[in-house]
Amino acid sequence: MIKNVAALIKFIAHILSLLIYLFIPLKGVGQPGLKKEAEKMNVVFIVVDDLRPTLGCYDDPGAVTPHMDQLAQQGVVFMKAYCQQAVCNPSRTSMLTGLRPDQISVTDLKTHFRDKRPEVITLPQIFKDNGYTTVGLGKIFHGAANTLDESSWSVPTEYALSLKKEEYTLPENQQGGKAFSTESAAVEDTAYEDGKIAYQGIQWLKEFKKSKAPFFLALGFKKPHLPFAAPQKYWDLYQKAAFSALPDKEKPKGAPPLAFHQWQELRGYTDIPEEGKLSPAKEQALRHGYYACVSYVDAQIGKILKALDEGDLRKNTIIVLWGDHGFHLGEQQLWAKSTNFELDVRIPLIIAVPDLTTAGRKTEAIVEAVDLYPTLISLCGIQPTQALAGRNLTPLLQQPDKSWKQVAFSQFPRPYNALFKGKATHMGYSVRSNHWRYTAWFNMNTGTMDYKELYALEDHPAEKENLSGQPAWSALESGLLHLVRAYQQGQYNDIRTQLDRNEWIFDNP
Repeated sequence: MIKNVAALIKFIAHILSLLIYLFIPLKGVGQPGLKKEAEKMNVVFIVVDDLRPTLGCYDDPGAVTPHMDQLAQQGVVFMKAYCQQAVCNPSRTSMLTGLRPDQISVTDLKTHFRDKRPEVITLPQIFKDNGYTTVGLGKIFHGAANTLDESSWSVPTEYALSLKKEEYTLPENQQGGKAFSTESAAVEDTAYEDGKIAYQGIQWLKEFKKSKAPFFLALGFKKPHLPFAAPQKYWDLYQKAAFSALPDKEKPKGAPPLAFHQWQELRGYTDIPEEGKLSPAKEQALRHGYYACVSYVDAQIGKILKALDEGDLRKNTIIVLWGDHGFHLGEQQLWAKSTNFELDVRIPLIIAVPDLTTAGRKTEAIVEAVDLYPTLISLCGIQPTQALAGRNLTPLLQQPDKSWKQVAFSQFPRPYNALFKGKATHMGYSVRSNHWRYTAWFNMNTGTMDYKELYALEDHPAEKENLSGQPAWSALESGLLHLVRAYQQGQYNDIRTQLDRNEWIFDNP
């Protein structure tokens, strides 16, 4: 009897919630330029590992990325988007919790945020708590067993672990660990994991079409992360000779040694020397492989977009494309990520909302990965349950050229092996304004500031010369240093006040 009464009460509560949902507009509905209807918005959240803005829609004429470029025409492209730390676990955890690396104490590859902040509600988790079916396919959180977060999902994740053996197809490379740094094989897309992730994503979209349940579908594609392995047909989209020349190959003049690393991520592959330079042929093969992998992922994203259209789901689905951090391809004598330099912390970000009147526009406003959490819950009418570090980007979706007073912060520890063993001796904190990047390296034992870097980026895609200490830039450097110190000390609320007072930080080259 008690069970029947409880079930009846639960049923009545469910009916009442549906009635309330039908007749009370969601927060955000009716905003200019956005969809004006009261049904719940779905979310397809696409995460691409190690993807720098090597896309046609980001003005890279050599990139073959028709599907991501198509998505750009249906949404707003954020030309100056930045991650909070240019390596997988801290970057993904920061974005998915809406908090900065120091707020969640995750700055390495081994720490799970729940060991430090167990009460935090993640982005997919808050959707789950609000009646959504949340599904994670591929690499969403960092792909190690101890950094996954199954409580964020309605069903167990698939393809979440990053296992080197699964990233190759050729038997000679499937030895369990790192093998060759590149691989091309005459195989179908589903021979590699990203093809499987796309296929499974399509099956979920078909299921959602039938059930009509609101969903948050996260797709974590694993390429173009090393090894650069993709079906041969994607390698064939490019001429090898196109990757012979490389701009910005030299290290920035006057940069401190602490700003660099020894390419440890790349060095572990069997065809890469343990130290020293790479041959021109190897550099060419690596760059070719990276672009091939980008095109392979682009094709998988195209399949997802097609499935959304065929299922008539696009009309009520927000689509986000996000790269977790950038990547060096030999520029500045660096390979892979793990620095505070522009090429590592600048990321691609596209947000497509149904009936967006500004579709196809680009914005030069500086935004951060932590901005995604508040933006998506706002678009879907969900109230935050915790303080969030980022800003709601909805005004930029409505007006991409809107004045936007913001800078972007990143950080990175040294030495490099602190990513695996902890015990960092230094933490470099970096701020990006419209024209400048400023980085200060703090000694974590003494609290002193041991190195400073100031770079002009108005006319350059990469840092060229460290101008720190030069009298001509002393006032500018002082203002940027003030921001970095406030960030390093966790004074996040004070930073907003500082930005409002110092508009010259944004406007003066």
